[in-house]
Amino acid sequence: MFFLTSKRQEIFDVAHTYPFGEEIDAEFEEYLYENLTKYSNIVPHEFHAEIMERTLFQNNDLMEKFRDWCNVTIEQFTTKRNAIYEKREAIVEHFDLSAQAMFLKSFHDGEILDARQQGNQFTLLLDMSGGFTTEAIVQLIFHDAQIEGELEGYYVYDELVETEDGFALRVLSSFGSPYAEWTIYFKNVTANYLYRPAVYIEPENIATWDDYVAALNRDDKYYIIKNSNFVEIDLTNLLQKDEGVFAGELLLGKIFNDAREQIYCATYEDPYAHFSEPIPIDELQDAMFDSDKTIQTRAFNTIFALGGDVANIVNDVLRKVDLSSEEDMYFSIMASHFEQLGCLEDDVRRKWIKE
Repeated sequence: MFFLTSKRQEIFDVAHTYPFGEEIDAEFEEYLYENLTKYSNIVPHEFHAEIMERTLFQNNDLMEKFRDWCNVTIEQFTTKRNAIYEKREAIVEHFDLSAQAMFLKSFHDGEILDARQQGNQFTLLLDMSGGFTTEAIVQLIFHDAQIEGELEGYYVYDELVETEDGFALRVLSSFGSPYAEWTIYFKNVTANYLYRPAVYIEPENIATWDDYVAALNRDDKYYIIKNSNFVEIDLTNLLQKDEGVFAGELLLGKIFNDAREQIYCATYEDPYAHFSEPIPIDELQDAMFDSDKTIQTRAFNTIFALGGDVANIVNDVLRKVDLSSEEDMYFSIMASHFEQLGCLEDDVRRKWIKE
C-alpha cells in the first residue's frame, strides 16, 4: 500500500553518498567508505568487494556504474515522492478544515514531543521550531485511530493514502539513522496550532521579563503547553519573583530566557513586518543612505515596490553611491533590477552595468 518505507528511505540516503562534483581527499574518502560499509546490505552486490577493500573510488569504470546507480535511485525516488505529494493534495480535501492547511505543509524536522493513544483517539504533538512552518507547536488529533509502530524522535517524511474505511498515514521518524517506521489508520483528523510571539523571534533590545511582557500584543491570546494540552494564560498573571517567573502559581522558568520559551500565541505576527512599512517618497533619497539599517531596508523595499514610478530617485541615488563602498552590492542589485525595467539613464547605466 505504501511506497515510503524505512528501507527505501535508506536507499535514497545512500545514493546521496556519491560525491557529485566534489573533490575526494583522504579524509572525505574515509568518511564515504565508512558510510557505504554501514549500508552494505543496501548497496548493490557488485560494489561490495571494492567497498570492503576501499578501492571503489580508484576504479573509474565501477565508479561510473556506482554514479549511474545513485542517479537512477535518486531520480526514481524523487519522482515517486512528488507523485505522493500530488496525491496528498487531493486526499487532504476530505479532512477537517482545521487540518487541511497543516497537511499541505511539511512536518519535516518537527520534534515529536508526545504521541499517545487515548481510547480510539491518537494525539501527536510536534515542536516545529526547527521545521518549516510558521506554526511553532502543532497538535494533530486522529479520530477512530489505530496505530502500528512507535513514533519518536524527529518527524522525517510521511505518505498519506486512502483506505476502504478512511485514511492511513505512514511516518518515518528518527533521532538520526536508522528510521522508525510508523503507521496510523484513521477516519478523520483535526489540528490545533500555536505561534511564537513576534517579540520572541525579534527581541531587539529586550532583556528583562517586564519588557518582554510589555511588548506582547494585548489583543492576542497566550498559551503554555501543559501535559500536552494548550492552556490559556492571562498576561496580567505573569509575574517575576525571586524564585522565578510565574503564570499565576505555575512556574514557567527560573530565569527570563527559560520562561519565554514556554509562551505561545494564537495569532501569527510577522516579526519582520516593520521592514515593509513604506517610506514617504519625499524622504526616500535620504533614507537610502540612512545609518539606521531598518530605515535603509524600508527604503530599499519601498523603491522596489514602486518600481518605475520612482525612476528619477533611483537614478539620482545611483549617481551618488561610491562604487567602492561596503554597500555597493545592494545598490548594484537595485541597478540591475531597474535596468531590466528600462529605467536607468545613460550615465547611470555606464557606471553600474557591465557589458
